[in-house]
Amino acid sequence: MKNVIAIASALALLLTVGCASTSEPPPSTTPDGLELIRSDKHSALYMKPEAQLDIYAQFGIVPCQVAFRKNWQRDYNSAHRGSSQQVKQRDIDRIKTDLGEECTTFFTDALSEEPAYDLVTEWQQGEEVLLVFPNIVNLDITSPDLNSPSMSRSYSASAGSMTLYLELIDAETSEVLVRAYDSKADPETFVNYANRITNRQAADRMLRDWANRLRAAMDETLRPSSDDA
Repeated sequence: MKNVIAIASALALLLTVGCASTSEPPPSTTPDGLELIRSDKHSALYMKPEAQLDIYAQFGIVPCQVAFRKNWQRDYNSAHRGSSQQVKQRDIDRIKTDLGEECTTFFTDALSEEPAYDLVTEWQQGEEVLLVFPNIVNLDITSPDLNSPSMSRSYSASAGSMTLYLELIDAETSEVLVRAYDSKADPETFVNYANRITNRQAADRMLRDWANRLRAAMDETLRPSSDDA
């Protein structure tokens, strides 16, 4: 039976070097009893001791939640004084909704590719269901596309950055078995016109990479290989 260490090694594939840095090392344990398995400058992976993830045959995707970097709206509006350039609450809500739906779709599609995992939206008591809960936090958009009648354009070398906050949760007990963090930033290239389409393309690149890495980790640990047959 594969144990927690086996899947920890595979899930480490999910943690790639991002561009946001921190001077504080991650804590070795969390308040809910998870232990640090791996950390590098920008990423961390926590797991519940003695957790067994290979018992799950069904999986559910929890809709992705999105949170902006603290004070992002205030900081952006301070640097853009024109009323047509101000970020409104309706802009915040639209971006969070659109990006959350996009995130959920990428993780659902990754686990639906053949050979597909058994994805469920409801289950009976006693069934072993593992929930995949992707979240986006610390979202920092350099040039958001605003719902404004103004014809002004925004230009930037990078669309911005965000952090994936992923949890794997037992559906019956709501116990968090795995928690992973990974920060990514759109690489700076040349300055170009930024709008909703270019921002979405940058976000999609990050989301696709995260979703594909989770799929690869799950395939390695939860599916039997020919050597195990």
